[in-house]
This record gives sequence, structure tokens and C-alpha cells, in this order.
Amino acid sequence: MSDDPQFVFQKIIQAPVDLIFRAFSESSALREWLCDFCTTSPEIGGRIFMAWNRGYYASGHFTKFVPDQAVSFTWIGKDEPGWTHVDVRITPTNGEDRYSVELRHSGVGQGEDWEEGRREIQKGWELGLENLKSTLEEGRDLRILNRPLIGIYPTELIELSELAREELNVQVQSGVLVEDIVPDYGANQAGVVRGDVIVAIDGKQVDKLKSLQSIISEYQPGDVIEVDAYRGQNKMTFQVNTTPQIDQMVPHLPEDLAKKIEAKGLEALENLEKALEGVTDAEASFSPAPEEWSAKETLVHLIHSEHELHGWINDLVSGQERFYDEWPGERLFRIRATLTSYPTIDDLLQEFRRSLKETVACVAFIDPGFTRKKVTYWRLGTELMGGFYHIHDHIRQIENNIKAARSATSS
Repeated sequence: MSDDPQFVFQKIIQAPVDLIFRAFSESSALREWLCDFCTTSPEIGGRIFMAWNRGYYASGHFTKFVPDQAVSFTWIGKDEPGWTHVDVRITPTNGEDRYSVELRHSGVGQGEDWEEGRREIQKGWELGLENLKSTLEEGRDLRILNRPLIGIYPTELIELSELAREELNVQVQSGVLVEDIVPDYGANQAGVVRGDVIVAIDGKQVDKLKSLQSIISEYQPGDVIEVDAYRGQNKMTFQVNTTPQIDQMVPHLPEDLAKKIEAKGLEALENLEKALEGVTDAEASFSPAPEEWSAKETLVHLIHSEHELHGWINDLVSGQERFYDEWPGERLFRIRATLTSYPTIDDLLQEFRRSLKETVACVAFIDPGFTRKKVTYWRLGTELMGGFYHIHDHIRQIENNIKAARSATSS
């Protein structure tokens, strides 16, 4: 590792200069290539705070702000013994929309106290600037596309209804249920099937989604991991190959993306209507347990999810995304409040249909110029196209709730 108190990095990036400058000043843009959370006040003296899910964070304030040319800010990271300084210069080079981005991180100290800080700073900027080039030029976030995956749609076992857990007939009370399998990924190739409950990876206990994600993130794509899972009463072990995420192709224009989302929405709506065909309002109001959702309450949750999508699309286009320290979940009081306005199955289906239509319209009305923010548009497309699994997952929950309601009535 270098003993120079100043780190210097340089990248040639072919992208509009305003988007390069935005990447170092706007909170949403910084999240798209460098950190997991960020808040900024982009002006001289304004704050900048960045944090990463792995536990590192850094804060400071802007000291120089020249749009499309230069930005500077102070910096102090977790466990670092003193303040340092970051200077970014953007200068044109030969070629249209081709710029040299030079980043200098100065004032980094020497000695044992600075050892971890120097390591974080050097590694962070090297990986970050490589990702900046990818996000601006190709619209691809390497942190997502290069992370190791095994190809499952997971749900925490503890979130299932009592009836659903009984039907699984497993010996454990905690673990991660495989709700579905993604074709062509390692879990599918190793023989993992829908309904298996994962309890350990390479001997490390898996009790929640967070532990599953944390353990897998320690590996590189291509690594083989040992997955312990229950299938009914039988404990099984699988050798699963991790792979990078298969990139989803997002249509080039918002109008075409809207058409694709509309087709997926119609399919989901058809499956939902089929699941509720012949179901009475009384059956749809049955809750398997005091704090578990009925079929109607699950449908309200799907409506709320679409409404939240509308707000998120607006945030994304505006470049001002909201955040949560922890996802608060959805509380029954809010769901039941909505049920007072949509008390019947027909009312709920009509509102869900309208909400899906509004999601499509939100995308269709986006200015085509928004696509120049390549990675932001890619995030929008992949989130919306992948989000229909959430609907299908809850349709299965509705089917299970109806089965539980009819079982309770017959007994």
C-alpha cells in the first residue's frame, strides 16, 4: 500500500458533463455508484454524508462547488483519526462528451491509526470510480450485476401463517423458505426446489433474510457454497454455484417500458381474479391468526404497494429519494383503515386494477430525456419489471388464506 498521504485517481468517462458533476453532488446519484445511503446539501458549506451497508460511513461539507467543473468536500470516515479532503476536477479531453475525472484524496495520515482508513479510502475510490464509468456510460451498476446470487425468491419462515408452516412439516422454527426458483441459477441446477427451508450456508446459521444475504455477500460469483435445507422432515445438503445477476434488458423508451409493465400487470391481475373467483367476502375476511392478514388485507397491501411505487417513481425522476433506517413494514391499522373505503372483494379488485393502470401511466408519461440518466432509468426498469414477483407471491398467500378459511368452516 502506498505511503503517500495523497491518493490520486483518474478515469476517462464518456458521458454528458452535467451528469458527471451530478454524480458527485446529488444524493440519489451518489447512491447509484458509490454508497448505499447518502444525503447532501449541494452548496458551499452544505453537508455531505454517505454510508455503506457493510458498516462504513463518512461525512463532511462542501468547500468548492463549480457546476460541471469541480467539487470539493471535507471527509472523515468511521474510526479515522482526523479530517481529510476530497477534490474532484472534470476537464474535457479529445472527443465528444469525453472527460477526464481526477479525484485527489489528501491529508490521509500515516501509521497504525490510519491503516484501516487508508485501506477503505483506496479500495473504495478504485471500485467506486470503475462503477461510476459503468453507470454513466452503460447504465449498469456493477455492485448489483457482479454480486453473487443463488437464484431463489426467499421468505422468512416466521412470516408464514401457522397453517402454511404446518403444511411444510419441517422441524425448525426459523429459516428462509424458498418461495420460488429462478431458472438457470445455481439453486435450480443443484436441485433446490420450491418449499425447501434453508437453515445454513457453509455451516453458518441462516435464520432470517438478513443473515442469508449477509453470508452470501461474502462470496464471489463462481464460488460454490454448501446449503443445508429441510424438505419436510428430511435435512438435505446442496452444493450450489453462485453466479452474477443476469442483466434484464430494459426497453429504451419509457413508452415501451410502460407497455411491457402493462402486459405483466394484466397477467398478474388475471391470476389474482382467478384466485378470488367464487370466494365470498366472509372467506376473504378470514385471518389465519390474530396478527396475520386475511385475503382482503393482503389485497390492500398490494394496492398500497402500487401507491408507494407511484411516489417512488416521482422521487426517482426528481432525484430526491426517501429512505428508511429499517423498512417499517405494513401495520394492520393502516390496512384496516383502507378496508373501510374498499370493504368488498369487488371494491378492492377495482382499486387494484386502477392502481396498476396508474403505475403504467406514470412510466408512459416520463419525458424520454430522462433516459439519458442511464443507470437511473435502468434502476426504474429493473425494479418495475422484477416487482411482479411480489404480486404473485401474495397471490399464493391469498390462495393459502382461502384454503385456511374453508378448512376452518368445514371443521
